[in-house]
Amino acid sequence: MKKSLIIFTLLFTFSYVNSQENKSAAKRASNAVTTILSEIELSDEKVQFLEKTLYNKYADNALKIKGKNLSQDEKKNVYKNAFKATRKALRKQFSETEVKSIIRLERQANKK
Repeated sequence: MKKSLIIFTLLFTFSYVNSQENKSAAKRASNAVTTILSEIELSDEKVQFLEKTLYNKYADNALKIKGKNLSQDEKKNVYKNAFKATRKALRKQFSETEVKSIIRLERQANKK
């Protein structure tokens, strides 16, 4: 578990240095993955997939919302569509039980 977390952190750091990313999305994804890994044991490949999926979710939401002067209903729609797309992507790599746990832990991480 600790070995996976260390490897993930190193890979994440190198990928962060090599490309310009949305810092907020990267931080949120990293925090969520750390919270998820504290409860669920995942392979390194799945950890990378999860981090990439969550980063894409947060970065895409930011691009669609920031500076657009959207109403609350429009923002809610963006978040709902992102949730559906993320859940669909996660189902490709994880079981339904794992997906539910991941979503629960992700929400928990974001409330902190």
